[in-house]
Amino acid sequence: MTYVTGDKKDVDYNGYKFTFLNTPSWVYMYTYIDPDLTGDVLDDTCYERNLTVEEEFNIEISEEFQSYNDIARFAKNLILTDEDVYDAMYIPTNSLTPIISENLFYDLMEIEELHMDQIWWDQPLIKRNIIEDRLFYATSDLHLMAFEGVWCMYFNEDMMKELNLELPYQMALDGKWTFDQLKQYCSVAANLNGDATWAFDVYGNARYGMVDFGNAVRTAYSMGGEYTSMGEDGKYQFTADTDQRFLSVWESLINFYGPQNGLQLTASAQDLDPDGYYSVFMADRAMFLHAELKGATMLREWEGNFGLLPEPKFDETQENYESGVFTGCLAFCIPSTNVNLERTGTIVDYLTYESYKGLLPRYYDIHVSLKALGKQESIDVLELVRGTRGQEAAVFYGWTTDLQTAISDLVTKNELSLASTIQTYKDAVISNINTTYASYPSLRHTGE
Repeated sequence: MTYVTGDKKDVDYNGYKFTFLNTPSWVYMYTYIDPDLTGDVLDDTCYERNLTVEEEFNIEISEEFQSYNDIARFAKNLILTDEDVYDAMYIPTNSLTPIISENLFYDLMEIEELHMDQIWWDQPLIKRNIIEDRLFYATSDLHLMAFEGVWCMYFNEDMMKELNLELPYQMALDGKWTFDQLKQYCSVAANLNGDATWAFDVYGNARYGMVDFGNAVRTAYSMGGEYTSMGEDGKYQFTADTDQRFLSVWESLINFYGPQNGLQLTASAQDLDPDGYYSVFMADRAMFLHAELKGATMLREWEGNFGLLPEPKFDETQENYESGVFTGCLAFCIPSTNVNLERTGTIVDYLTYESYKGLLPRYYDIHVSLKALGKQESIDVLELVRGTRGQEAAVFYGWTTDLQTAISDLVTKNELSLASTIQTYKDAVISNINTTYASYPSLRHTGE
């Protein structure tokens, strides 16, 4: 893949300092855009990428930080002063979407220098989050949180071999890694090993099929259980109450997560605490770990051998894998205070292309060069996960937050009262969708 012919402008920006607003590393994810040369592979590759673009356009690239929890509020308050401080910003999507309607960001689709239809931008996410032909945030390989925060599955190779199970790499690459396959593997792995119950005990012996911290919502997305669909008028509409796929997915998940039968363990979300989901996996107490891609580096010191899989399809009739991005992922946006969109689009798009061309292969190398993940199959799976990462618009825009919580409670309680729960929240979800669409006509765009 080469850059779009003739689209990289031959320009000199006379030493301009191009500044990103960003947040420092958060929950073990790599978030830096402009690191120093440190000897770390990612730091040095980002530095070299920036140097290439700096020399190409005669600019200086820099970034300034605000904490993850404060960055959206900081950005909003700064934009309202109408002061042009940052050329581009990275803001958590779950904090960004509530303030989009306040005319604080530009429509990325109207900036011709941004090639939003190209492979170096995350196409599944972009397509789902275009509303009224407008797009106010996007993710790409320029900022690695969109990769570090994508949900996937790790499996204990040593345990599978001990149990005479086929390593499922090829199954995944052939498009046959499904929820039923996951359950079958988990059923073989689950074993009380002398413990009296399936309740987790740090000092116990019970072995589980899969461990996570209660991520049924993420798995539902991967299995095609979406709350909304695109109507004939090009607008999203609430369909969870009539979509048989949605109902079947959640019934399956409740039956998997709800019973205390060893197929799945909901552990602590404190990653590396003794009862945390990573620690349970590394203690050989679970065959699968359901976690984000950041987990490959978090498992660096583990002595066991592990493999990587995408989250499962619901069944083989599902056309593609869907790899859900962390809903608070930092996303690229351009503040309404920016006074030179042509320059911003030119620089960011080329940075993004250079990230796809040079940074991404090194990122793959780092993950598969880990002692326990050194297989060509892992490279293939990483590429599969990258190409399918996205998230449902209803989740990013917050339309279904309360309904998601209510359905998650059904999972915890092992209750199948889906229909009545959906009906309880249906009107509120529809109202949320209508509110979003009502606000879009007034949003800032480059023609103003």
